[in-house]
Amino acid sequence: MKVMLSAFAVAILLAVGAGTLLNTTFQQTADQRFTTTGAKLNHGEAGSNLVGQDWSGLARPSTTE
Repeated sequence: MKVMLSAFAVAILLAVGAGTLLNTTFQQTADQRFTTTGAKLNHGEAGSNLVGQDWSGLARPSTTE
């Protein structure tokens, strides 16, 4: 029984340690990580609607033809 409790405690400590290390050291947002000339997101644009303010998501034919 002591071995099982020790294993659970070690597993929890390893998970918390790994999560903390990954969140503070290695994790980056997409606009920080992928900064090439092909596809660039400025920091202020990340997370906003990049297709326009009034885009509903529905494909409608254009009336300006």
